[in-house]
Amino acid sequence: MSDHKQKFISLGISHWKTPIDIRGKFNFSADAIDAILEEAKLLGVKSLFVVSTCNRAQFFAYHHNAYILKELFVKHTKASAEEFEKHHFTTTEDEAVHQLFELCCGLDSMMLGDLQIVNQIKEATKYANQKDMLDGYSHRLMQYVLQAYKDVRTHTEINEGPASVAHGAVLFIKERFKSLAEKKIVLFGTGEIGETTVKNLQKHNYKEMVLVNRTRAKAEALANTIGVRVAAIENLEEELKTTDIFIVATGATEPTVGPEYFESTNKKMLLIDLSVPRNIDTSVDALKELELIDMDQLNNIQDETLARRRKNIPKARTIINLHKNEFYDWVLMRELSPTIQSLRDKLHSFTAVELEQQKFRLTPEELDKAEKLASSVVNKIANQATEFIKLKYRQSDDVVKMVEEMFKLKP
Repeated sequence: MSDHKQKFISLGISHWKTPIDIRGKFNFSADAIDAILEEAKLLGVKSLFVVSTCNRAQFFAYHHNAYILKELFVKHTKASAEEFEKHHFTTTEDEAVHQLFELCCGLDSMMLGDLQIVNQIKEATKYANQKDMLDGYSHRLMQYVLQAYKDVRTHTEINEGPASVAHGAVLFIKERFKSLAEKKIVLFGTGEIGETTVKNLQKHNYKEMVLVNRTRAKAEALANTIGVRVAAIENLEEELKTTDIFIVATGATEPTVGPEYFESTNKKMLLIDLSVPRNIDTSVDALKELELIDMDQLNNIQDETLARRRKNIPKARTIINLHKNEFYDWVLMRELSPTIQSLRDKLHSFTAVELEQQKFRLTPEELDKAEKLASSVVNKIANQATEFIKLKYRQSDDVVKMVEEMFKLKP
């Protein structure tokens, strides 16, 4: 990208081809996002919003130089430039625009149809706007993207039925155990993913469920709504002595559970880590009787819900293409706007010159009527010309060159 034409650019790391251990290094804190936006502004980036989730770290920007964005990306993560080069993707123009549409409409989620990402993107664009880092192009693009999202939700079944990371965890548990009636479940971390997992598990008959969270009040608020027990984080190790299924979703940037938690545990236990970066140290998988499952393994879980959702992909993409084409039509008209305004100004300047030459022959009342009549005629001519130019411009920009030459709109 050596030229200086502004382009819509998407670059980042996603779950499709990047191993979970590498994905965990690409994560932007709130402070990092602040620094990225400030530095980008100083570097002349017109627009940038940063998406950072458990499975995705991504920039959407309007700029001419992807290399600048790549340097910013690597600088504020824990990964090396070599790791970034090996695992990153960069798309521009229509490919980047299409990716944003598919991401918000659930077609680019780890679990097909999982629409949680759209709220994260809304927050990312809102924050970029507060930092004066969302230009008119990106703002209008998001309007069309969000309308596509609404229509996909309304007119397809792409998000019907439960299908999320939490849903995948429950499916895995059900496949592993014929019955949960004698199983104790401990869930550590009651954020969005943890809460969804708990609510999915509520549909099944388990022996006992215990919630643990660093902020106990948050765990108690959830526990009170579903009637389960809360344990203090200091007692987690003791709780694990009698646990059959241990689910961790703390959202920490470093492992919160290591081998020391299982030193006095002598029973079989299924451990499910719902976090990126990992919250359970991978070394525990080597311990006897313990089985550790991560997000990538859950991604392989398939069921009837996902099969039904796949059937809706063509319809969802048709809706996306409709709104994407409407966006591009807006882009065309925006590019055409300066020419149309110049034409209107030129036509009105003709009448102004003529009226100036004739005003000594007219009374003030006659001049006022002449100005109104001339303005009305010019507006009608300009409106007719505008419609013609818009129609032809959708096919070719030759009409713009012709109008500019005809009326000498450019010096």
